Amino acid sequence: MKRFLHILIIVLSVANTTQAQTDPMFFQQLNNRLLINPATTGKGGDVNTAAAIRQQWIGFPGPSTQALYASGFVQMIFSGFGLSWINDKFGPQQTNNIKLNYAFFIPFEEVAFLSFGLGVGVMNNTYNELGFFSREIDDPALMDISKRSKTIPDFDVGFEFNTATLEVGASVTHVTYMYADQNLVRPMRNIFAYSRYKVPMNRYWDFIPGVTWHNTRKLNTLEVSASFRYNNNLNMSLIYRNPMNSGIAVGINVYEGFRVAYSYDYGFDNLSSYNSGSHEITVSYNVAMLNTYIKTRLRFFRWKMF
Repeated sequence: MKRFLHILIIVLSVANTTQAQTDPMFFQQLNNRLLINPATTGKGGDVNTAAAIRQQWIGFPGPSTQALYASGFVQMIFSGFGLSWINDKFGPQQTNNIKLNYAFFIPFEEVAFLSFGLGVGVMNNTYNELGFFSREIDDPALMDISKRSKTIPDFDVGFEFNTATLEVGASVTHVTYMYADQNLVRPMRNIFAYSRYKVPMNRYWDFIPGVTWHNTRKLNTLEVSASFRYNNNLNMSLIYRNPMNSGIAVGINVYEGFRVAYSYDYGFDNLSSYNSGSHEITVSYNVAMLNTYIKTRLRFFRWKMF
């Protein structure tokens, strides 16, 4: 069984990289927008730090993703600045991506704001069968041992538009890499588009439906979510992502800007009998710098909608 799992991991990894290398999709991507769209850098006016961990396909050896990011807002120039790092491991392939992110915000009176973002950094992709498999070199059951590694410049762009009840955004990651460039150690352009809408139910509860589309070459992923938020402190979400993946997410404000979110998702596909689903946790901390150092908070950040 262990050898079968190893073989399956390498087959899936090669299929993923030869057809369309995708960015890791956190199940809580609604809470981790900065990882897919630099236009959200500094949104809210606070200094925000977060760490996210995703352990995917429990029962398979290795698939996991970790991320760290921080961002803040500079009022004088209506700009957000941030730093992000993602480490994604899938079988013999591992990706490290670090970026400096910038966003410029354009307010529209007191009813909306528009932001444009740019991410600039480097990405290292390593494909290492030797480090993943422990086996005899002449074992015919697996592919030839090989190791490849490459570090390349990397760029993301995006925009986001917000009102008191609506959020719409889109981004392109690895924007300089075309389909023909992609191989085991080079990325492929990823496109994201998303929207969600806040529907107040009563004094305490909000209903927030959302949708996210993710494209890489011929691979399209659609995610639909239904979230219920209580008093801006507790959030509960039901999420479906094609093909055949669904789960739940819960987030709570523990204490004055300290937030913890957990999610569990399970795929109802041919691999479901070999794993017990995926777990994900995000821990974040917001420092309300604008509330502390200026008398009047920026009006286009007043909603704290999402």
